[in-house]
Amino acid sequence: MKPRERVVAAVHHRQADRVPVDLGGMRSTTIMGLPYARLKEYLGITDGDIYVFDPYLQLAYVEEPLRRRFGCDVVMLNDNLLGGWRDYCLPDGTPAKTCAGFRTEPDDRGGEYNLDDYGRRTWFRPAGGYYFDPVYFPLAEAENEADLDRHTWDVIGDEALRRLQDEARRLYSETDYAIMASTGGSFLESGGWLRGFEKWMMDLASNRGFAEALLDRALENHLRNAELILQAVGDYVQIIEMDDDLGSQMGPQIRPRMYSEMIQPRQKVLWSRIHALRPQVSVFLHSCGAIFDLIPGLIDAGLDILNPVQISARGMQPERLKSAFGERLCLWGGGCDTQHVLPFGTPAEVFEHTRNNVEVFKPGGGYVFSQVHNIQANVPPENIVAMFEAVREAGRY
Repeated sequence: MKPRERVVAAVHHRQADRVPVDLGGMRSTTIMGLPYARLKEYLGITDGDIYVFDPYLQLAYVEEPLRRRFGCDVVMLNDNLLGGWRDYCLPDGTPAKTCAGFRTEPDDRGGEYNLDDYGRRTWFRPAGGYYFDPVYFPLAEAENEADLDRHTWDVIGDEALRRLQDEARRLYSETDYAIMASTGGSFLESGGWLRGFEKWMMDLASNRGFAEALLDRALENHLRNAELILQAVGDYVQIIEMDDDLGSQMGPQIRPRMYSEMIQPRQKVLWSRIHALRPQVSVFLHSCGAIFDLIPGLIDAGLDILNPVQISARGMQPERLKSAFGERLCLWGGGCDTQHVLPFGTPAEVFEHTRNNVEVFKPGGGYVFSQVHNIQANVPPENIVAMFEAVREAGRY
């Protein structure tokens, strides 16, 4: 089967010739720049560069030689890949490229700030750190709905839509890959990015009217962007992806009742609109953590695909997830634990762990392989190779 056919079959719970594979199909199934540079060297790949398309998380774009080497079936449609590049250095000094519009200034202690279009310091990477963390929250001082109305919500522009449409058309006609587009679709996370995590949790707990008003405005914005993106690329993409981390390591970040009252109804409106506009496009949610108790609500809201399937979180065992939800939800991820096994196991341990997980998840389709979240800076290249060798062996139907 061709990669696009293979992915569509899996998403619709049909067994393909093998389990589809994703490395780099979206921002949470890829690899950081540092291990990517080591992996290319380990495999003897000297062409190309290290393209850090997401400088905040230091994520590398997976190039065609790596996709072929590991049998990948998915490519991302992301405007960060289309706006040009500038020279950059990874935290260890390795030369790389990053988005042309990404601006930084040093903090005089070895760290650096990201600057937005207004020159504000919005993200910060400390000396010795691998990531940028947000330090500016635009609605941190908001007190009422009038403050929410004065906020300028991000709407994708015409130029970005044209770039995405041209690239989607090219990928559809010139490659056989499944194509995944992204759109804003978070609700719990949106409040955190806008208010700051602590204030947002307090809003949800003690200022429900304000929290509901913020969520309603987020929904309006998500609907607007989803409609614009689907109008531009909906004839070419197979998957529309959004992020909203609902879980922690030990359980949901909010009580299931709060999820069902405040988050799930808005997800249902957004996902129903996507399905109505493009019935052939599947809805993909990235949500980390122990969210077993929330999954029935996600399915009821119209979710087709769940990622990253964090098998290291409480109650998220592969066998339990496959048994409970494998016929109603495509599980995308969960193939190798990136907290403990992939960085710290031996290649043999990585191979065995990955093979066992694939054997659990693959029966009947409804599964796309990826490791649990991005491959981190400390992962040895031989472990990455062992992981994909296990998929190649265990993934055949």
